[in-house]
This record gives sequence, C-alpha cells and structure tokens, in this order.
Amino acid sequence: MTAFEHAGLKIGSHFQPVYSLAHRRSIGVEALLRAEQDQTALSPAEAFYTAASPEQRHHLDLAVCRAHIQRFLQLKSEHPRWLFLNVDAASLSRPDRAMALVNHIRQAGLEPHQVVLEVLEHVLEVDEALIEGVHILKNNGFMIAIDDFGVGHSNLERVCQLEPSLVKFDRQLLRNAITQPRSRSLLSRLVRLMHEIGALVVVEGIETERDVLIAMDSGCDLIQGFFIARPADLPEGDDIITPKLDERWDELMAHALLKRKLTRRQIELARQSFVQSAISLMQGTPFDLAAKPMLALPDVIRCFLLDSEGRQIGRNLNNRQSPASLDPRYSPLADTTGAVWSRRSYFQHAVDQPGVLYMSEPYLSMTDPRSCVTMSMAIEIDECLHVLCADLLVPQTDTA
Repeated sequence: MTAFEHAGLKIGSHFQPVYSLAHRRSIGVEALLRAEQDQTALSPAEAFYTAASPEQRHHLDLAVCRAHIQRFLQLKSEHPRWLFLNVDAASLSRPDRAMALVNHIRQAGLEPHQVVLEVLEHVLEVDEALIEGVHILKNNGFMIAIDDFGVGHSNLERVCQLEPSLVKFDRQLLRNAITQPRSRSLLSRLVRLMHEIGALVVVEGIETERDVLIAMDSGCDLIQGFFIARPADLPEGDDIITPKLDERWDELMAHALLKRKLTRRQIELARQSFVQSAISLMQGTPFDLAAKPMLALPDVIRCFLLDSEGRQIGRNLNNRQSPASLDPRYSPLADTTGAVWSRRSYFQHAVDQPGVLYMSEPYLSMTDPRSCVTMSMAIEIDECLHVLCADLLVPQTDTA
C-alpha cells in the first residue's frame, strides 16, 4: 500500500468493488481510508478527529482524496469505472471549500464524471446548509450518492430535493428484510421509489449468501460488501466475484420458477371456482351458496358482492379457515356492509369490461392487515349489473 503523509498522518487506500448485477461486473470501487499515526492504526473517524477545526478537516479531506485518486489511477480495468469517494462535511460547509474540492479532484487527474461523491444522509439532516455544497458538486458534473440511507430518521423529502445519482441503502434495511417478511416487500418498494426519483440503488453490507439473494430479489442495481469482496490494496477481479454471484442468481431463478408454478396453480384453481360462483349467481343461486366453491379454497380470504355503483351488498362471506377474520383487534373494520369500493381498481376494471375476469395488484386489505389480490368480474343478476369480488392471499414463497 502506497502511503502519503499529511499533518503527521500516514494515509493509504484500500478499495472495495461496487458490483452491477445486470452487467455482471464491477462498475466502480469505493476508496476507504487506511491511516496510521505513530505506527498506530486509526479508523477513518479517528483520523478525522485528529483535525481540530473544520478548516483542518477540510484540508485532510483534500489530502485523502488526492491519495485515493493517485492510487486509483494505478489500478487497471478493461472497462471505465467510477471512483467512489466519501466527502467530509467540512468540505461542504462553505461554497469556497466545495469549489476547492472540485478543483483538487481535477488537478489530481480525474474528471467529475469519473467520480461518485458519497454524502452521509444523516449529516445533511444535522446541517441543511451543507445541501448548498452538494448542489455545487452536482453542478460541476460530479455524481452524488446518498450514503447510509435507512439509518435513523432517513428523509425521503431530502432525497427528492437533492436528486442524487445513487442512493446507498444501509445494511439495517437488509437485516430488516431478512428477519421480517413485510420489510422484504418494503425493501423492493423503496428500490422502486428511488428509481422513480431517478437514482440507482446500491445495497451495502452484503455479507452472506442470503444477503445476496435478498438483494437480488429486491430489484436493486448495485451491491457491495464482504461477500462480494473485502476492501484490499488491490481489489478482487470480476473473474473471482462473478462466478459465485452467478451461482446465487441461478439459485434465485430456481426459487422464482417454483414460486411461479405454485402461483399459477393457485390462481388457476381460484379462477375456475370464481367462474363457477359467477355462473351460479347469474342463474339465481343465493350468494352464500354460490360462493361456496370459492370459500372452499384455503387461499381465498373472503367473497363480497357490489352493485353497479361500487356499494357493497350485504356482508363479507369469510373463509372459516382464515384466523385473521376473527382477530378482535380489527373488529371496527370487520363489517363492510354498505361500504363503497368504487375507487378500487378491481371495481373500475370490472365495470369497464363486463364478463372479463380481472385480478388486481397486491395491496393491503382494509379488513385485516394482510396483503391480498382481488379477483373481480361484472355480471348481470336479475338484469342489473353487479360486481363479484374475492380476496386471495398473496402467495408467500421464501426466495431466500
């Protein structure tokens, strides 16, 4: 490791690959500070604590960036790749310091489009004046990454305000997704939300095979962590990284294929029973008898009937095998007689195409706290338009 001296500190660089799942190769490396003082190793935080004032921290930040860039320029790569640099808050606190960082990086040998500058999200929360410094860096052509998103009181409004190029999800989001099934769904939705904002998503803290599978399943773009490659003076090449990730991808695809088969079978049975119930209703069979084929399926939560304006006729017919339907905590929501569901997509699609079976996207049920999909069809009963509906549990197959 080539070391540089600054104010009594010996500064060195280690690099950790940032890997693109789609490209199947590393698209950048994050530079990580390795510092020593009097032959004692210091963490990055301890190294910056040696600087007594913001001005000294800023000059140390410039020195660290210069050291990282000089080492980065010595690395060989077949493809263009980004250098991810962590920016200290002191370098954002004043416009002249932000411009000094811009000029310093250029003088060290890199153009702004080659650099991703990482800014800690919670630091911006403490001092919103730093946001001006971030905008200066953006306006000079640097890509900005919000780091450690998901720690503490992460602020979506701030991310929207900054419009970063990348958002790096903290490992805590990954841990939650592993231990809590609902958090896994939330992780995927957060990824989609960041994509809508215009940011690529990096999932950090990938340490195990399970982490890799959860990250892949989330739809994220880039991954980083010890399982991919540990920080090193010379980062591991893709010839080592890609084969082990390909193996995990094949495993995920096998799980996904099984899930699709199970889901197709479940939906086909529900479709057949739904059509059978609809025909019975149109032939004059009472609703509670017509719905029996549907309610006999274990994945069907409930059936209900709407009029042409989306108002519910009578009560829900619940599957007796469904324990949540008896949960007393949700008793205020249990009686939906007369409820109006005209704003729901399953009603609107049904009345737009009478006789066509529609299945909604998964959503959170109003009646009990479970994700469900709703099958619906507009039919005529006694020459009046009605919409038959059935809620099904969202299939749960652990891909990891």
